[in-house]
Amino acid sequence: MQTLPRLLSIGLALGLAACGDSAPPPTESANTSPAPQPAPTPPACELVMGWDPWEPYQYEIAGGQVFGLDVDLATAVAHNADCTISFQKGSWRDLLQQLEAGDIDLLAGATRTPDREAFAHFTRPYRDEEFLLFVRADRLEALSDKGLEELMADGLRLGVIEDYLYGESLAAYQDDAAHADQFVYSAMAETNIAKLTEGEVEGIIEDKYVGAAIIRHKNLFDEVSTHPLRFSNTTVSFMVSRAAVDQDTFERIDSSVGELLESGAVAKVLAQYGNH
Repeated sequence: MQTLPRLLSIGLALGLAACGDSAPPPTESANTSPAPQPAPTPPACELVMGWDPWEPYQYEIAGGQVFGLDVDLATAVAHNADCTISFQKGSWRDLLQQLEAGDIDLLAGATRTPDREAFAHFTRPYRDEEFLLFVRADRLEALSDKGLEELMADGLRLGVIEDYLYGESLAAYQDDAAHADQFVYSAMAETNIAKLTEGEVEGIIEDKYVGAAIIRHKNLFDEVSTHPLRFSNTTVSFMVSRAAVDQDTFERIDSSVGELLESGAVAKVLAQYGNH
């Protein structure tokens, strides 16, 4: 289809010819180069990240604002990928179901597993994660020399979070019917700490920074201690819904994580939270 100026020029030429004038139609110079076009920009996207209370990684303050290490990193990753991001609160189990259904777009601090890969993409890892055993302070001396096998043989009752992954050694006991009654499941870490201080469980498994933050905020230094046992020193990634996020957008998110890792931006955020 011809452009409007070209059509006007042709119309003008025809009109002049009808009047007996012989003015030629305008011509374009062969040396004229087309105007440079701006580089295409990736389409904007809007991401919804699910989060559950897990300070210092994800937590809420008065007024409903969400903060934390994972929140800061997710916000930086989204903006670097030319996306906006909002946050939706829930329990970890519910959020996993919402991610699978495509009701939310991503979760932070996720461990890659074959089961989860069926409904989610995983970005490259962005931080390490380690879980510790926390026990009542008055039981530490009696328990500190015992390993996991001996503790489980003694019938130790452990508080854990629904659908959290703590590593293969603990998962073997969780999957063993003979030890099923020794695990008490909760929706969040604060509930587990309360069960420990009230004597409902004898120990809880929790991320080392999360456990320390709860003990500090609730002033439980005289009531809760850290056992020498360690679990699942692994890496975690952002888990992205296959149902809600297309492949191109996922690749932009994953590339954004890589760019922020390479630039040192991720390391700066981790350092701010004391996560060296």
